[in-house]
Amino acid sequence: MIEVFKFEKRNKYPHMSPADTIIWNRFLEQYPQAYDSVQYDFHIGDAPPFNTLMDDDTDKNQDKLYRFRIDAVGRVGSSVDIIEIKPNARLTALGEVENYKMLYERDEEPLGKVNMVIITDKEMTNMDYLCKQKGITLLVV
Repeated sequence: MIEVFKFEKRNKYPHMSPADTIIWNRFLEQYPQAYDSVQYDFHIGDAPPFNTLMDDDTDKNQDKLYRFRIDAVGRVGSSVDIIEIKPNARLTALGEVENYKMLYERDEEPLGKVNMVIITDKEMTNMDYLCKQKGITLLVV
């Protein structure tokens, strides 16, 4: 089970890089009421085939190392935001957040709406237009 955190500034965030942390902290300062709760480093997707019948828990959940990871999953009521935090977000961020959403919906079967959000520090050329076309919220902080 992935730990659920109160949406607030922390000293550290699970598996978040220093550059991402700076952007995330700016987002928290600018949007302090954006979410009720958040989960970090949310693992989704299939892991390579392991022999799960032989798993005596000595593998320390290494399958997580092979799965995709959503930077943050923000929640307000039954609504969920799949959040990709990227310095200088480019086209790859669009593909990541779209595919994370698909896998999240498949794996988690959420009851509410699932939205896509990219949080970045600099708006790169064409990103605003492309995000709007794909229904992705682009936030520059």
